[in-house]
Amino acid sequence: MKKYFFMVLISFILFSSPAHSKTMYVIDEIIITVRRQPGVDFKIIDQLNSNEKVDLLRTKESWAQISFRDSKTGWVLSRFLTEEIPKPIQITELKKTVNVQSEKIKALEKEIIVLKQRKTEMEETIRSLTLENQKHKEEPYRIMMLLAGGGIFLIGCIVTLIILRIGRMNYDIKNVKKRILNKMYGAHSS
Repeated sequence: MKKYFFMVLISFILFSSPAHSKTMYVIDEIIITVRRQPGVDFKIIDQLNSNEKVDLLRTKESWAQISFRDSKTGWVLSRFLTEEIPKPIQITELKKTVNVQSEKIKALEKEIIVLKQRKTEMEETIRSLTLENQKHKEEPYRIMMLLAGGGIFLIGCIVTLIILRIGRMNYDIKNVKKRILNKMYGAHSS
């Protein structure tokens, strides 16, 4: 009895697939029938068009139990299913991807234009700030030259005043000498 049970268990494991679902597609340009049970003698419950997506639930000999369209289940011949995504579906998906990427490229091109404009504005700002900075660097030198010129002028004025004062003193001293000499000699001559 144990041997019989063990053999049934092994054959069940070997001839049936796991219960997890696997995405499959109907192949080529055909319409296949979905049956209630595995076998051509069982009732047809629906039809599937080529490229239609189904979920593989399990296999039994040359039949596959599938889930399709809102969780309906049924059996189809395994040879009409493939794991490979059909070319028309791949093309449709690729077209969608191309469209999305094209839109992204257009947006990036617009962003590049905006960034180039901002770059030009920033370069102009940098140029004007560089000129202004240069003027500010030269300004202390100009102020220093102005102060130096003013200092030299002031020193010149002071020196001139001193010279004039000394000249007046010499003139005054000469006048004083003349007066003294006139008084001395003028007093003797009278």
